[in-house]
Order: sequence, then structure tokens, then C-alpha cells
Amino acid sequence: MPVEKGIRLGALTLAGLKKSGGLEAALKGFERFYIGPEFCENLLGLSLCAEAAWLLKRGRKVCLLTPLLSEKGLGLLDSVFGKLLQLVGRGELDPAGLEVTVNDFGAVELARKRRLPFTLNAGRLLHDNVFDDTGKDDITVHNGLALDFFRGLGIRRFELSTLGVRPSVNFARGAVFGFDRRSFRITLHYPYLNLTSTRTCPVGMRDTPPMEAARGVDCARECLVSSFELAHPSIREKLLVRGNTVYLDFPQKFYASEKDLARLNVDRLVYSPFP
Repeated sequence: MPVEKGIRLGALTLAGLKKSGGLEAALKGFERFYIGPEFCENLLGLSLCAEAAWLLKRGRKVCLLTPLLSEKGLGLLDSVFGKLLQLVGRGELDPAGLEVTVNDFGAVELARKRRLPFTLNAGRLLHDNVFDDTGKDDITVHNGLALDFFRGLGIRRFELSTLGVRPSVNFARGAVFGFDRRSFRITLHYPYLNLTSTRTCPVGMRDTPPMEAARGVDCARECLVSSFELAHPSIREKLLVRGNTVYLDFPQKFYASEKDLARLNVDRLVYSPFP
């Protein structure tokens, strides 16, 4: 099976992509568009629904990325889910072409409550529940029970970041760990590895005291303008900060052929032009 190619727009909107002159090239080069805020709830908005519908009408598949959530974010996401359901009900959005990636179990519960007709995926902030990539060059599944838990939530696809190497995996020895490698698929994001995320943004938000709810905290959305590069004499890797997330940059190619990806259960690659 050929590997599906996707593009993650991140902070870039379709209008911004069109203004830059890159929209037509992206439509020709990628089958699936990843839209929405993967890490920050302050960027959730109803405009995402119109973008999803526009892309679907042009024959592209869509994945809506959703972030960590506070009470504020749950309310914003509920509005987005409600609008998507309205579009489905009016025949303006085909639910078969839309997936939702969750990075918070609150989003899973909200999707179940709303009875969303969309496929759910586990995002990069939830992958530690199933996978261990803390070793030098390996990615392993903890055990079959972890996969069973997510399968009970209707989730069979997991999103990971490239490590910039050809890692070893324990997928072929799934029987030893109580799982079947055919029971899950992996989406691999590149070339940026999300190293760490915070609930409050070190760039655009004021400090939130321990007992203060995030509901009243707003930001200037500097993340929509640019990312920032960090340098430290003790760190060899290139570190980038956008909003509330720090990334490592792995520009080198991490696979020789699609056969390498099949070994990793990867059947979808997602390119990020920016962190």
C-alpha cells in the first residue's frame, strides 16, 4: 500500500497559504491537509470548519488537530464540533473525509458525547501512553493493554514525530508483548520533533499563578507571526520555539524507501513547512 502524503499547516491558514502563492502547489502535492492547533487551545476557532469544508470539496482529505484543553478550550472545541455537525447535516461536509486528532482525553469524551461521525486519532501529546521513544534509537510499544485501551475509544492510528534516525522497533515481536502489529497504524510527522509543550505560552502569555484558571488568560498570538531559534553552548541540536512548544529540527532524510516505513507501521507521512 502506498504511503499517504500529508501537510500540516500549523499556524498558517488557507488564506495565508494562498497569499504566499503556495496553495495550488500544496493541493497538487498532498492528499491530506492537517489543520487546526495541535498544541494551543487559544487558536481554536470556527474558521477551521470552513477550511475543512473547502478542502473536502476540492477532493482533499482533512485531519483536524486539537490541543491540550482547559475548561476554556473545551468550550471552544465544543463550538467547533457543533459547527462541523451542522455542516454534515446540511450536506456541506462529508464525514468520511475528515479525521480528528485528539491530544487530550477531554476531547475524546467530548467527541463521544457529541457522537461525532469522524475517525479519531491519538496525537503526538498522547503517544507516551502507548509508545516508548526515550531510548537512543528505538520505538517500542509498552504492551497490548495500552493498545486495547485506545482501541476501546475507537482509536487505531497514532501520531509520532521523526527521530531523525532509522529506529529499531518491537512490532515484529508483538506476541511477546501482547499485541498484534496489524491492530494499529502510525502517522509520522517530519522534520520537527515536538520536544516539550506547556499549558501557558512562554512567548505570548503572562504567567498564570497556580490557583488561577486558564479561562481568563489571553495572548497576543505571536506564534502566528514566527518561530524563534534557541542556542545554548551545551546543546548541539537546533531548537525552535513556536508558541507553547519547543521543537528539534531533523532536516536529514530518515528513510531510504517505503519498505523502511512499512517496518515501522507508518502508512502516512505529514510534512510541516514550519514548526
